[in-house]
Amino acid sequence: MRIGIDGGCLANRRGFGRFARQLVSALASTENSHEWVVFVDRPSAHAFQVPAPFETVLVDVGQAPTKAASAAGRRNARDMWAMGRAVARAGLDLIYFPATYTFFPVWNVKRVVVTMHDTLALAHPGLVFPTWQGRVSWALKEHAAVFWSDRIVTVSQSARKDLIDWFRLTPERVDVITEGPNDVFRPMPASPESNQVLQKYGIDPGSSYLLYVGGLSPHKNLGRLIEAFARASLDAFRLVLVGDMGDVFHTQVPELKAQVGRLGLNGRVLFTGFVPDEELVHLYNRAHALVQPSLMEGFGLPPVESMACGTPVISSTAGSLPEVVGEAGLFFDPRNVNAIASSLKEMCLNEVVRARLARAALERAGRFTWSASATALLDVFTQLDPRPRVGSTGCGPHHPLRRTTSAGSAQLAHQGRGGHLN
Repeated sequence: MRIGIDGGCLANRRGFGRFARQLVSALASTENSHEWVVFVDRPSAHAFQVPAPFETVLVDVGQAPTKAASAAGRRNARDMWAMGRAVARAGLDLIYFPATYTFFPVWNVKRVVVTMHDTLALAHPGLVFPTWQGRVSWALKEHAAVFWSDRIVTVSQSARKDLIDWFRLTPERVDVITEGPNDVFRPMPASPESNQVLQKYGIDPGSSYLLYVGGLSPHKNLGRLIEAFARASLDAFRLVLVGDMGDVFHTQVPELKAQVGRLGLNGRVLFTGFVPDEELVHLYNRAHALVQPSLMEGFGLPPVESMACGTPVISSTAGSLPEVVGEAGLFFDPRNVNAIASSLKEMCLNEVVRARLARAALERAGRFTWSASATALLDVFTQLDPRPRVGSTGCGPHHPLRRTTSAGSAQLAHQGRGGHLN
């Protein structure tokens, strides 16, 4: 087959972009007989080097999707039309979208596969979008992606169940491919290099700390985590929050910093800002544990990265997290501050528990690899007959408007220009 990949989210610095970059790289190193074309908007071309075996099509747009698809932004219909037209001209058998975050309508393509990571923005829109316009735009885009797709892939059994229930999908239409840690995340001993990295982010190399990695958005539940940390009275520990403070998504940075001040935690709760993987691995390795307090996660990549470094996890019971973390973590109700505080204290004060979970973490992380993810995705592709179905009727995924006409596509392109999530 000749397979296209939407490269619109390759420049994203959070979960969607990481997922897309890792999966493209894994697909390029997996032996297969397919032809590959990656469609990249020209403003984002510098952010990721598409692997040499893959053809790259650069598309001129007014604004990079990773900037336009923000919590308060909207993608331009003209830009989405440009992406769709590039795809239509490429002679594809199948187009794959690594995330609905940068989805755009397509035509003249035989099959469409879309990754939907979770139902967070649909089930809890107020946690993701500050305006009703963003919420409506995202909902329209999600429903358009479902309408267009022949097959949906997601990243956990929990997310699969949520998607099936939310969109009333038949179970055979939704597959799971999971995720994995970057190879950079591995056990590393303390060293002068790691000391320098910790000092760069204001962490005393001799101190003990709990680590959080991810977005600083409301659904990450960091307000309750900070309150729980205060209640736990762990005077020998710090709480280090790693997250992009210049994020285009909905964040709570001013509110969280104000809360830290009110609770008298200045100097004990640190905000590092964005940390690249080559430095983040040192923060994982030197942490006492990772804390993942989210109200919902489709997968939860930071826990897997932490486990790959041999660092145990203190985790919310929400969404996919128990499924992913398994026996390598302690769990708490994310809405119960006392339960969070109790879990923090158990991990920090009971070295026997921590040592047991650290051993389990490495074994658990070995179950998640990008190679396995790429193989599972290829299985989904090969299950789809690339020949167009004959005589299909109605408004399902094989409706003639989706396959052959630009008029229908233009109409949905206008309806679907949305903001983002996660």
